[in-house]
Amino acid sequence: MKHQGRPNRELLLEHIAALAPDEDTSADVHAVFLPLASHGLALREDVVIVEGTRGAGKTALFRMVQELGDRVRDFFTDPRIPSAVWLDAYAETREHPASPALDGLVQHVGSGGDAALRAFWSVHLLARLRERGVRSATLPGPVDEKHRQAPRDPKAWIGVAEREIGAIMTSLDAVEADLTAKAQYVFAGYDQLDRLGILAETRSTRQRLVRSLLALWLSCTTRYRRLRGKIYLRPDLFEEAESSFPDASKLRPRSVPLAWDVVSLFRLAVRHLANRGPHAEAMRAWLRQRKIPIEQRGAFGWMPGDMGEVEQRAFAAGLAGDTMGRGPKKGYTHRWLTARIKDADGRIVPRSFLRLLRHAAAATIRAGVPRAEALMEPTSLVGALRQTSKDRVKELEEEYPFVRRLANLEDCTMLMDRREVEKLLADPGAENDGFARRGEAVFDELVRVGVLEVRDDGRIDVPDIYRYGYGIKRKGGARAPR
Repeated sequence: MKHQGRPNRELLLEHIAALAPDEDTSADVHAVFLPLASHGLALREDVVIVEGTRGAGKTALFRMVQELGDRVRDFFTDPRIPSAVWLDAYAETREHPASPALDGLVQHVGSGGDAALRAFWSVHLLARLRERGVRSATLPGPVDEKHRQAPRDPKAWIGVAEREIGAIMTSLDAVEADLTAKAQYVFAGYDQLDRLGILAETRSTRQRLVRSLLALWLSCTTRYRRLRGKIYLRPDLFEEAESSFPDASKLRPRSVPLAWDVVSLFRLAVRHLANRGPHAEAMRAWLRQRKIPIEQRGAFGWMPGDMGEVEQRAFAAGLAGDTMGRGPKKGYTHRWLTARIKDADGRIVPRSFLRLLRHAAAATIRAGVPRAEALMEPTSLVGALRQTSKDRVKELEEEYPFVRRLANLEDCTMLMDRREVEKLLADPGAENDGFARRGEAVFDELVRVGVLEVRDDGRIDVPDIYRYGYGIKRKGGARAPR
């Protein structure tokens, strides 16, 4: 005989297991997008750089404004976001030159070709404006002829584009004049720049492409008022660019970071669960039973209300009980959920939070629904942390190859002496990450990106979000099932 209420709990677990943390690639990302104050600020006319680590939601914001267009002002209920055309000026889609083509362009123009790369970005911007129907966006005759023959192969037309750069800038001036006369804005958005340079042995290809793009928009931001740029960029790529060309620091006041706090993470989970999945109606009923506030906002779907500590605790207790097990030393579940996925600087990316919930629900379904009141046991969350950590580690390794050296600490027990950690990090293994046997340099970089933490007493720790993925131990720490 089945435990009373079990069928409904199984449906809820299936719903949570269907969470899609990578919804930034979906056709209707706005259905699960949670509008934050930092997003609204990033969309104002004076902001050029939208900063965010991987998983922080840059692509989701980029895709959302492309989907909604001018309705984005209603979505955010923020009149300070101007009415505008939101242009997809660059992303990894078929409308743009592929990353290998841009790698080839950098190799083609050579080490002194930054002017040519600025010419590429200028031509591609005009071409995208023209494709969007901006009539004043025209390419100079010689450039237009070559570009039409091979629009996605910039090597074929970069030579003539560089020679015609004066006429190209005149065309951009004409776009600005036309927009001013019509009192219109166009925001040119650039996303997925961290995926450039995939064929290069070093980061120089990506650095040069990003640097030339920022240099172009530094000039355009001073020159134009109606034609504006929105560049979605990782913080480290922005820092590299700032140190690589004069006056780049002038873009710093025009940047906004996408940062997430604990309240926003819980609200995001509720937003996803209330709107998307196989059993959304049953999940909304469960949320109401837990007194989690949600309200319908028409075409924009269900929005979460306030998620203070009372609501966080109710949500987490419904998932896995009020505490992470029995006994006076067990912590509250709602605090455990976010504490375990922070990096050394206290940052949390929403993708990891959603993945933790999804993996825990999937594990519970495989093991069988518990007989307790909660949907799952705390052990399911602990086990899910290991897979969530693996997912996050893989993402970080794609951005920073030197992070793979943390595998040298497998089976080590934290906390450790700094010298011992540096000695282990000095072994590059089979990887060519550019650091050779300089363990101290690798250590400094790992601290910079939030993978290593230097405690007040000088000992070194690894946050759980990375520790589990590399099989690093901590004395007294919870052991995740394998």
